[in-house]
Amino acid sequence: MDVNDDVERLVERIISEKGVEAIPSLINLLTDEDEKVRETVLQIIYRFGDAARPILLQKYRERIKMCQQNDVVLLYLVDILSDLGETSIKKDLYNLLSRYDDESAQLVIYEAICKLKDGEKILDILAYYLLEDEYREELATQVIMALSHVPVPRTIEVLARAYRDDRFAEDVKKDIVQAISMLTMKDPKLWDHFEKIADKELISEVKAFTK
Repeated sequence: MDVNDDVERLVERIISEKGVEAIPSLINLLTDEDEKVRETVLQIIYRFGDAARPILLQKYRERIKMCQQNDVVLLYLVDILSDLGETSIKKDLYNLLSRYDDESAQLVIYEAICKLKDGEKILDILAYYLLEDEYREELATQVIMALSHVPVPRTIEVLARAYRDDRFAEDVKKDIVQAISMLTMKDPKLWDHFEKIADKELISEVKAFTK
């Protein structure tokens, strides 16, 4: 039997037998060294959808009060709750940034801010990460994902400029194409601005992607 089938059966069994009561135990597994375990746990939590929100919020508040530096579980909870559109966490996010030493971890929080519709406030920070930061090539994918949630003209300009940067690998440029496609689908009015400021090659790539 395929490994994916085994995982799917495990997911279904936990959902049907344990229900949302399994979530606290699952959250504890988010620090497991095995990436496959973490991926499976996340898959289960996301499958619960909105039903998981109250327990996730409870655990989130508990972790906030712990004031632990570089808390990986809290970072996962921020990511999940922002995916669920939980705006009550927004007030904490800027303060949480100081708890994380790693730029990659901070970008999870910045992306959460973007998913919760506050991305325009941090657009200059994200632009710096993508265009000027010493580690921009390593951080690019995360930054682009965050930017894809900020449908404003300035985002299009930042992404178009990044596309012209030869230091970025082809996979990063594909991420840029996808992000611009998402942004122009969210707000079709952005397309006119995109055509005015982008290179012909990028315009062609985005058109091909959206076909």
